[in-house]
Amino acid sequence: MLKLLTLVGSATAIMRLPAHVNEKALCEGGFCEDPDLPYSRLSSSQPGYQWNDAGGYCGSWASQRAFLSKGAWISQQQVRDATSPCGGNDNEILSCNVEEAWTNLRIDYDAFDNVGTELPQTDSYKKWLKSQLVQGRAVAWMILWSGQEYPIYDLTPPEGMYGHVEPVIGIQSNHPLNDTNVYDDDVILHFTDGGFETVHREFGSLEGTWEGPGEKADCGDFSYCIGFPYGFGWAIKGFKNDAGEARSVPASLAIDPFEKEPDTRNGEAPEALKGTLTATQLTKGKSYDVYRWDNTKQAFTYTEEYKKSTFKARSDTHEYVDDISIDSSGTTYYRVVESA
Repeated sequence: MLKLLTLVGSATAIMRLPAHVNEKALCEGGFCEDPDLPYSRLSSSQPGYQWNDAGGYCGSWASQRAFLSKGAWISQQQVRDATSPCGGNDNEILSCNVEEAWTNLRIDYDAFDNVGTELPQTDSYKKWLKSQLVQGRAVAWMILWSGQEYPIYDLTPPEGMYGHVEPVIGIQSNHPLNDTNVYDDDVILHFTDGGFETVHREFGSLEGTWEGPGEKADCGDFSYCIGFPYGFGWAIKGFKNDAGEARSVPASLAIDPFEKEPDTRNGEAPEALKGTLTATQLTKGKSYDVYRWDNTKQAFTYTEEYKKSTFKARSDTHEYVDDISIDSSGTTYYRVVESA
């Protein structure tokens, strides 16, 4: 693969694609073309555009798109409202408050330990990242922009050692995915928060360097890289405090329109979204119930009030198109469970 455009000059601390970088540039050299490797695992999500208000909503957007892979729609503002400020613009999602947000939103996750892991963490982080992706878990990762000074917001490392947050949605490999070794030609798939493409990067090309506080990251010939000496990642496992977990089957949510959530913070009106839920790993002939909840407090209360549909599986997958719209500014969870 050819290498990407290097970011020139010092970028701002705004958490989004810098002015020098756009999705077209990131795709140059075939990085948005599918290498069609023999082994792969993808989570089901949708690309699009983040809000750029108040420091940038990349952390909220990356979280939102990871949540889709488990069957939940959560507005970018709802993600930010679910946590506390820790150094950015109001409750901007950073490494120091993302876990509070995910916990309050009832998200079960596995986080890379960037405090207890020996420095430099690059190899350990790659191994953790691969271990999550081969299980089909979407990951919100934090990356460095080449040429940007770190840490951002005058935070103390490891906090602030990143300039952008993106959803990583899959892995491809020339090796069986039960091989836990990390290979340089393993390929990671991620969205950019600024368009509709899926970027493919080989693991061996991901790491960069950083010389210390106030210094700029150097990603070599690439415009972005994973952190050095720190790694950042949160993998979604499912939902917390879910009484139906044992009876549940995997389900992902697709919304329409998906391209860009109306920016209510900037005065745009919310819109009605059409939700399509796809359940997998079903047993043919068994009956399943579809539940929906429209706020966090009521989520995973398995009563008739929240049951939307019952179906008998005709194959190992089933698609449920909800006839009730989803409020784009809200919080909506779905679950598919075996009928009692």
